Amino acid sequence: MNYEYYRIFYYVGKHKNITKAAAEIYSSQPAVTRSIQNLERELGCRLFTRNKSGVEFTYEGKTLYDYVSAAYSQLLKGENEVRRAIDAETGTIYIGASVTSLHEFLFEYLNAFRKRHPRVKLKISTGSNNGTIERLKSGMVDLAFVSTPCNLGRGLHPVSVREFGDILIAGNGFAELKGKKLSLKDLASYPFVGLRQGMQLRQFTDDIFAQNKLVISPDIEADGADLLVPMISQNFGIGFVPEAMAAPAAERGDVFEVPLDFELPKRHICMVTDPRHPQTNASRELARMITESVAHK
Repeated sequence: MNYEYYRIFYYVGKHKNITKAAAEIYSSQPAVTRSIQNLERELGCRLFTRNKSGVEFTYEGKTLYDYVSAAYSQLLKGENEVRRAIDAETGTIYIGASVTSLHEFLFEYLNAFRKRHPRVKLKISTGSNNGTIERLKSGMVDLAFVSTPCNLGRGLHPVSVREFGDILIAGNGFAELKGKKLSLKDLASYPFVGLRQGMQLRQFTDDIFAQNKLVISPDIEADGADLLVPMISQNFGIGFVPEAMAAPAAERGDVFEVPLDFELPKRHICMVTDPRHPQTNASRELARMITESVAHK
């Protein structure tokens, strides 16, 4: 199979437009069209259909693009690393991180790393645990930082780098809760703010309730952990958040911690690598710095 066909297919899929793809790769529109037709002939299926603004994927085209885009991002990373990085003093680190891991751990270490290696570029993508792990598996990021509970599957190498705790917080509209200890059963009497199903903090709290034979469904569901504190500070309800994430709002007096009559289990931040994909020299240096620092604490 001709690699050039896949390169052209990638750019047509990226822009959903043959003219724009041709312009980016300095080719002509007829040449791009012929390459796509040749690829379709060799695969035995249509990859695109035309519309008013350009082209759309067929089912087969979208399936192929998911693989090609992951492979092409790896090639681009490799080219960039070879051209820009001979050692760990230059280059780029591609990092995937959950919002919780950023607040509870990563910002601190990235700041220290940047002071040591100011010419290294950092490209950080945030998302859920599952999304972050998928980016690691596809090779789109070099290092992934996620919080427990998480399902890593096989083949990945996790290292626990920090233990942290969650707390129950409320906004000033719930001033009657200041200094009042609540039980899990008591929480059912108050509007509850939580994450949507499938996210790690939601799984963590659901498991705690289930262990006590309780079920509490959030009255307000957020799509990201970074939305919890703002929503709770606006008195939509009370909710569990990582302690470090709540600290700035608590210092301002926007929220306060609600004491509990039980102790929440601790969670962990994990640094995860995938041995099946090569790491840049700079990313290896960051991983080494974190591992050594954690080992000495």
